[in-house]
Amino acid sequence: MLKNKEVILWKMILIRLCIILLLLSFSRWLIYLFNTNSFDDLSVKELIKLYVCGFRFDIHTLIIFNIPLIIGYGIPLKIKYKNNYKKVIDCIFIISNSIAIALNLIDVIYYRYLDKRMTSELFTFIKGSDENQASLIMSFVSDFWYMFLIFFIFFFIIIFITKKTKLKETHSYKKKSWYINQSVSLALLIVMSIIGIRGGFQLKPINLLTATEYTSAKNTPMVINTPFSILMSASSAELKKIDFYDDAIIDSLYSPTHNKLTANRFIKNETKDCNLVLIILESFGQEMIGYYNDNYEKSLTPFLDSLLNESLTFNGLANGRRSIEALPSILCGLPSLMSTDYPSSRYAINRLDGFGKTLKDKGYTTAFFHGGNNGTMSFNITSKSSGFDNYYGRNEYNNDKDFDGTWGIYDNEFLQFAAKELDKFEGPFAATIFTLSSHHPYSLPDYYIIKDTTDTTPFEKTVSYVDYSLKNFFATVADYEWFENTIFVITADHVNPEHKHEEYKNIYGTYRVPIAFFAPQIIETKEVDEIAQHTDIGISILSALNIDDKVFSFGRNLFDSIQEQTYINYINNVYSFSDGRYLLQSDGNNIQRIYDIKNDKLLRNNIYNNNSTEWNELNEQFKLRLQQYNNRMINNKLYYTE
Repeated sequence: MLKNKEVILWKMILIRLCIILLLLSFSRWLIYLFNTNSFDDLSVKELIKLYVCGFRFDIHTLIIFNIPLIIGYGIPLKIKYKNNYKKVIDCIFIISNSIAIALNLIDVIYYRYLDKRMTSELFTFIKGSDENQASLIMSFVSDFWYMFLIFFIFFFIIIFITKKTKLKETHSYKKKSWYINQSVSLALLIVMSIIGIRGGFQLKPINLLTATEYTSAKNTPMVINTPFSILMSASSAELKKIDFYDDAIIDSLYSPTHNKLTANRFIKNETKDCNLVLIILESFGQEMIGYYNDNYEKSLTPFLDSLLNESLTFNGLANGRRSIEALPSILCGLPSLMSTDYPSSRYAINRLDGFGKTLKDKGYTTAFFHGGNNGTMSFNITSKSSGFDNYYGRNEYNNDKDFDGTWGIYDNEFLQFAAKELDKFEGPFAATIFTLSSHHPYSLPDYYIIKDTTDTTPFEKTVSYVDYSLKNFFATVADYEWFENTIFVITADHVNPEHKHEEYKNIYGTYRVPIAFFAPQIIETKEVDEIAQHTDIGISILSALNIDDKVFSFGRNLFDSIQEQTYINYINNVYSFSDGRYLLQSDGNNIQRIYDIKNDKLLRNNIYNNNSTEWNELNEQFKLRLQQYNNRMINNKLYYTE
């Protein structure tokens, strides 16, 4: 039998673990308490269920972060009673659990920008040399100071329980039975820990997809914790080869290689040597734009509304949730279907041909404009590898009196700079302009004053400012000779970070962005009731410019009436695929949910029946694209091949 003080040892470990588990679970749940409007409207019973289900993942994290405690105090050696040894174990206990709590708390704020828990991409950010990082961190410290207060409360609780559960020395370790009992107890504790890490006795250990067994992909961040998300995504960063279909026939069923670009609709006049200006608006979801919302009493974007009224517009959808995911999709037709973004992945050195390269090969002058610090999010590298040779950033602007203090040059000034630079190019030219002002910390120049700001958030004010900047940009370029012979394409990198309307809060609505073609003299003015995704933009631009070339893209040509509308994305370890009528959600192998997006805009009614064969075609189209994506990514075949 163990002496009473030996019982205290295991009681001490148990008390510490139980309290840390409660702290982990509560810090996990803060993501819901601070972002209630971003999650589905759930009953109290459902909320309690999700909170309790999350303990399964919290226990995994608890054990991983407390291995030093379990092993350090569990070993049957007398060294664990030495004061210096105990100090080391206790310090590790405090630091490791504080890190776990801190990661959960960071996501309380970070979630509203991504709609998901952080993944292993965090390490890419930490090791990055982006000079924005320091100013961004300081901005977040200033704006979200209360999260640091909450963290210190957790931190002091951890210190308190550490001091109150100090291990007391015993002399029974001089007996042989002590070593035997200690060894048996440690073995039992290790077995229990392994069960906890696996999440139970089931055949396969828990992973990120396990959370989707309890709720929709939109709500899984309420179930999993951030350390778990980071650890799991880091271990699954490598794609796996898929063999749903035989390699010999899959290209005949679906292929992302296109050898003929037909433009048989929406083109009024055949284009020749037209210029292109692609404008990517930072954080401009459809929710921010009056054109897409007839019920708004007042629009934040009066100029953009008027521009879209003279454009060919679609129901646009982003293929990702971050700017760094948007560029490969828009410029190269590559959706974001990995747990990490393409530029940060192990596949970033793959050959990837963008539509800019095709235009450059046809004699176009190509350029990319972004007023941010040169090197921000690798935009300079991504744009150049996509065929945009000339890069214009904060360095090229060369006047920091217009610096916003964080991201780069204010949009109004930088757009005027871009307009003047474009006027120097010899045609034809193709340029991409990426705005930046509608991004946290939502800085505005002193001269810009907004009237009637009642109920207007800081972000909404920057939306109005960007609209003002666009108005001035178009007023400038309208006087240039090349304006009438230019196709302007309008989209956004991803949706806005805050939502006020229900239809934009679900897994479909949080991807809705504008996609429009403005060239009234060339392209029809029409509102088209079809979905269009980021990956459709590049191939459609080539078609509109009458460039019939061999192209690689996971998108479709919007100017070809034969090609059917599709959409695909990946978030919270769930794939979404749509044909414009239905939205399928899958774990990559099995269908989980089907929604009728035409009649159920809030996605509240899952119409999938396990026994139904009605969805076989939709599921097949999804699996064809997933197999092509994974296998081509692995085999470095992200370009046109015969």
